[in-house]
Amino acid sequence: MNYKMNMKFFRALLIAVSLLAAGCGDQSQKDAANYQEGLDAFNQGNFADALKKLQPIAEKGNAEAQFRLGLMYREGKGVAQNDKQGVAWLSKAAEQGQAEAQENLAFGYAKGLGVERDWVQADKWFSIAAASGKETAINNQKVVEVHMQPEDIAKANTLAKEWLDKHKK
Repeated sequence: MNYKMNMKFFRALLIAVSLLAAGCGDQSQKDAANYQEGLDAFNQGNFADALKKLQPIAEKGNAEAQFRLGLMYREGKGVAQNDKQGVAWLSKAAEQGQAEAQENLAFGYAKGLGVERDWVQADKWFSIAAASGKETAINNQKVVEVHMQPEDIAKANTLAKEWLDKHKK
């Protein structure tokens, strides 16, 4: 009798876990579809639709969606132009390793867009973007370093190395 109750409990548990997993899979598929629709809208210049599709996914932590929102806010596409909001979204994506967001964040620091101009942070993020495969970041880093003292370059290099060590894949 005890064996039968344990088997019933085990089957009920398996069914519950299966249903839960299926539900999570549905949401994951829905998010993927919404992301693709948002990306398509973004690429077609339909920024109002892109915002509707991408923002909920960005809020869940999707770095690609966060990057696109960062660009939209920085450039005022589909939203009121807001450099600080742009930096906030770009920072979230950059921290997750999104190379284009890293490079765009570096530009923000270099130009003082939404943040105070900070050559060390610009250099750091260009260095990280270069390490992530953004070849243009190498040239941009050289341009930034013209404005820096050797000790500031060393500091940026240390910060970049620390970030890269912490985020090794």
